[in-house]
Amino acid sequence: MKILAVLLLMVLVIPTTMIAQGEPGPREHSVGLAAELSVPVGDFSSIAGIGYGGMVKYQYGVDRRTAMTISAGYLVWATTDLVGGTIQPKAFEAMLGGKYYFAPGFFGSLEGGVYVLSYTREGQILGVEGDGWRFMLPIGLGYQMNGFELGARYYVFNVNANSFSFTLGYNWIL
Repeated sequence: MKILAVLLLMVLVIPTTMIAQGEPGPREHSVGLAAELSVPVGDFSSIAGIGYGGMVKYQYGVDRRTAMTISAGYLVWATTDLVGGTIQPKAFEAMLGGKYYFAPGFFGSLEGGVYVLSYTREGQILGVEGDGWRFMLPIGLGYQMNGFELGARYYVFNVNANSFSFTLGYNWIL
């Protein structure tokens, strides 16, 4: 049984480490998965607690320092108590953008996209649900090496309601 477990581990780990090279070079593609932690700021923090979720990412290396990105994800924020009830926001996010590697492994990113924001409000008498679209502009910094990526972004999607986002992910070169 131990031999079978070791063989299974080798079948899963060795190919993953062989194809994961870090950031894509010129004309290379990568696909990644990331966990995300969101910290609301401004007015958004009055209706949302700490959020968590995940995203899938695609990256195309334009040259040695520049990459184009496409990403999509889903976030759920902790339920917040309001006068007369509670509220829980959720969001689907879709973005297009780019990265610029200003030093080996270190990058800055700028993306644009939409948040499809929805919420569930439970009151003492009645529950309400709603949704809406918001344009957003995530601006970030990060580090990517050997397939692993660590990032921090500031999501600008309203004058008074924004969030910080922290991601930890892994990318596979295609």
